Order: sequence, then C-alpha cells, then structure tokens
Amino acid sequence: MTAVAFAAILLLLLGTFLDVPVAVILSIVVLTIEIIRQVWTRFGLSGVTYRRHLDRDRITWGEEIPATVEVWNRKRLPLAWLRADDDATPGVVVRERGLAIGRHGGRVLRNAWTLAPFERVTRHYHVGAERRGVYELGPVELSVGDLFARQAASEERPGVERFLVRPRTVPTAALRRRDRWGGTDRANAGLTEDPSRFAGIRDYAPGDPVRRIHARASARLGRPVVKRFEPSRDREVLIALDVQTASGPAWETTFDAEEVEALFVVAASLARSLALERAAFGLAAAGYHGAESRFAMLPVSEAPGQGERVLDLLARLSAHPSAPFERLLGLILRAVRPGTTVVVVTARDPSPFVGHLRRLERAGCPVVVVACGPTGVADAGRVRAAGLAARSARLDGPWRTASHLAVAG
Repeated sequence: MTAVAFAAILLLLLGTFLDVPVAVILSIVVLTIEIIRQVWTRFGLSGVTYRRHLDRDRITWGEEIPATVEVWNRKRLPLAWLRADDDATPGVVVRERGLAIGRHGGRVLRNAWTLAPFERVTRHYHVGAERRGVYELGPVELSVGDLFARQAASEERPGVERFLVRPRTVPTAALRRRDRWGGTDRANAGLTEDPSRFAGIRDYAPGDPVRRIHARASARLGRPVVKRFEPSRDREVLIALDVQTASGPAWETTFDAEEVEALFVVAASLARSLALERAAFGLAAAGYHGAESRFAMLPVSEAPGQGERVLDLLARLSAHPSAPFERLLGLILRAVRPGTTVVVVTARDPSPFVGHLRRLERAGCPVVVVACGPTGVADAGRVRAAGLAARSARLDGPWRTASHLAVAG
C-alpha cells in the first residue's frame, strides 16, 4: 500500500467518524485515483510488444536505411499514453523527426502513442548519419501513463540495432604505379606470373606443365624448352592509411573532423579504383577499429567482396591514431610479400617516416605516397626529392559534395 492510499483510507475513516461528507467524498476520489494508478503501474507494460527493425546493416554515407518501429498493446487494458525512447549514437539522423534529449542527457528517438486494447501501430522512418562510422539504436526505455495521464511505470528493454556507414567514394583516375617488373628489375623467387608478359624460354625441367612447352623453339633447338613469363605482382597493392593529420606525437595531436573525413573519402575512392582494376589489394592503418589490436590490417586479396570489406574497415576506423604510423610501416613487411606496392595515403608532411619508406623499397616493396592534405602538392614534391614516387590528390570540393578526386604527379 502506498502512502497516498494509506492517507486516503485514514481520511475516509475520519470523515465517516466525524460525519464530514466533504472529507468522505475527497478520500474516495483520491483512493479511486490511487487504485487506478496502481493497476496501470502493475499491468501497464505487461503485454506490450515493442519492435524496431532496420532493413539494412550498412550503407554508404549519403544513403538512408528504411526503418520500422512497431508497438502492440496485447491486453484489454487501454493506455492513455505510451512513450518509447530509443537511445541513439551521436550522429544518427532520422529524416522524419529530430532526436530528443533523453533522461540521461543523450540523444533518443522518441515515439508516443495512445493505444486501445489490442491495438497495434507501425511507423516508418529513414535513418542515416552525419558521417561515416558505427552507429546504434537501442536499448529502448518504455514509459506508460494511467487513465489520468500520470506516469505509472517505466522499464528498459534490451536490444540494439547496429549499422555501418561507409565513407563516401567519388570517381578517380587509376592510380599510376611503377611497373617494377616491366623494366630491368626481376623478381628474386616464387612470384605469380602474368601470362600476358612473355619473358623468354628456359630448358624443360621435370614437373613443368606440358602446355608451357614452346613447340617451335623446342623443334629449332632440338631439346624441350618451356615459356617463361614476368611476374604479375605489380597488381598487388596495400593501402597504408595514415590516420594522423597533424605533426607531432600520435597521442598528443588534435584533429580537424572535416579534414579526417576528407582523408577517408580519398582512401575509399582509391580502394574503389583498385577494385575496378580488379587488382589484389588490402588495407592497413594505425587506428582503433573495435578489436583488441591497435593496428587494423586487412590482407591483400582479389577475392569477390574485397572492396566492401575495405570500406567496412574504413567505416570502423577511429578518427584518432592508435599508434605512431612509423610502427605500422615496420609491421607491413610481415604482412605482405616482396613485390607488393605500398600506397601510403597521408594528409600531413611525410618527412618523419621517409626512412621507413626507404626500408620498404629496399625490401622489394615499391612505395607510392599519395599526399592529400592542404599542402599535398608540396608534400609530394618533398617525397620525390627524397627519391620516392609520390602523387598529390585533391577533392574538387568539400568531402560531402565533391564529385571527383584528382590525382596528379
């Protein structure tokens, strides 16, 4: 029994004993209201089904996900009002309505209904985000009111809908990489061969496929010889993304959110270009990505869906570096085979890690630096002066509205 109900009963007894009709009537009204409130407190949320559903779990920035919110009052008790507050990650955007401030100060998607017995209502929304990242809707807090519109009960129900927002991509020309195997350089051993690059003949060795035998040359020389081809490893590319956009120690630097997003748009656009070339490529970055490792590493692959996997990883990456970029460059040699081209995408002066890039070159991994910061042209020039290949990249506008990525150099 509540304190209000106990006080109403005392007032009823006292009014009856003293023969005060007003006190009796008042106590009956208060007691009735309190009984109604207790009924809705106990049974208001029982039999209420709440369901939230997103049609997709990943989109590219600028797209929207159709979403439905369904509530069902599966009992005979009507509800004067039912409110649902879905917690929303900062940055979530709902086209049809703005987000409200929740009880704990966070942003919530708020819905309210008046429900008759056994009534079910479905609402449709379109959900997006302000920028790339990982977003969540839920859990939900349900609150119910009694017949006099006073809040009677509330509870939090688990269940989270998570979705990825991939970075935006824009068209760009194919990134010109040094054709390491088309000139005088040769692979040391064991590289995949490109059948379109005939490199000569050699003597037949046991185990060579019969289809590799060069019939005319064998007849002319009087001994079996087989065709030899140049390796095709120049089509293997690892994008090394430098998440840090300002000079200084990685743990002390601040960042401009718009500049970071432009950097990710450049990296995503280059990955899309490589996918269109059907090149084998991967991604490495020193950024937090929802895993225990401080380094995000997606191995080089030409399997179907590699482009989507790279974009998913870019969506998960934090805007703040998890470790110095130099440490990542030191780990790359363990993750790739000699001959793989390392495309370094950076928005700052690459001079601090030029020494690490030279070590990659000496280990047999050609390096191409793509400088895309505000001083990209000057940064690319400094890299070329150090004897490394470099390109400057610039979007033709802000990352939200740019239509093309120009790569020069």
